[in-house]
Amino acid sequence: MKEADWCWESIVFKVGKGTRILFWMDKWCGNEALSQIFPQLFTLAGHRNAKVSEVWDSSLGQGDWNLRLARDFNDWELEQIGNMLNLLKDFRTSTEEDAVRWKRESNGVFGAKGAYKMLVGSSACVFPNRRIWMNKVPTKVSFLAWEASWGKILTLDKLQRRGWQLPNRCFLCECEEENANHIMLHCTVVKTLWEIALAIFGVQWVFPESVLEVLLSWRGSFVGKKRKDT
Repeated sequence: MKEADWCWESIVFKVGKGTRILFWMDKWCGNEALSQIFPQLFTLAGHRNAKVSEVWDSSLGQGDWNLRLARDFNDWELEQIGNMLNLLKDFRTSTEEDAVRWKRESNGVFGAKGAYKMLVGSSACVFPNRRIWMNKVPTKVSFLAWEASWGKILTLDKLQRRGWQLPNRCFLCECEEENANHIMLHCTVVKTLWEIALAIFGVQWVFPESVLEVLLSWRGSFVGKKRKDT
């Protein structure tokens, strides 16, 4: 699956007629699909699998985007709609055929040899399996650490991307948006628990940005050792 994700992330669509590109689901107007950039608007889409050509309305003056939402939007949704239309203002359909470009090559053309080299190179970093799957660690704990390191925990940001219409606010600190790295490391409540645990072992530690960086830098030299008396 990791290789499939890597391949999909390397593809970008160039809109021509717009008859073969999905408006919400394909990456054609930026580095992410519109369903990921505007998850709340995606939940309002009348036709989530609409082609780009179906959303472009040539009858509107010189042509413009008709989002075809399932209901009238509310006042608090105006800013998001404005942001989306601002993103789309430089894009329009044409008489050319839609095209697929490979971002990993300067000429935009996929090459099996070059893709293989990049894929092998992207796996050069050794994943910290031995620091996750340990005999003395409960399987469910190891599995949680494994999921967190890959960013696969179903946190609120992930649920929003799946189309759930809900606010993203960490239930622990109620201050920041919830994602895997926040809920495991940077939430003020969780960080306090980390500081208590580290103090027990007499360890001073600078918090990395991600769970994967924690596991890669973890040496475990203090785990299982008694704290020295001060």
